[in-house]
Amino acid sequence: MATKTTSEDTVKDNTSNGLKIIGEVIVPGASQFADGHIKSGTIHLLGSVAALAFLGPSGLLVSALIRGNSFTTSTLNKPILTALFEKKNAAAPAATT
Repeated sequence: MATKTTSEDTVKDNTSNGLKIIGEVIVPGASQFADGHIKSGTIHLLGSVAALAFLGPSGLLVSALIRGNSFTTSTLNKPILTALFEKKNAAAPAATT
């Protein structure tokens, strides 16, 4: 039996996502840590810190991409590049009998 999404569930998800994005601004990988994915969160954190430390001004862009990847992986279950550039499947033609 399919479950219906209530407006309360939607508000909860939106609040959770809002907290995750705020967390990403403060600590890279926060979305992953919030979901309990410690290894992935640590990799995102270390990658972001390394980008900021070693790449100079361009490290800000790389760090933003790493933080975005952490967030999209947490919320959409897919990496940022897949989420941005994935082609939407066209509606399948109706089957004829």
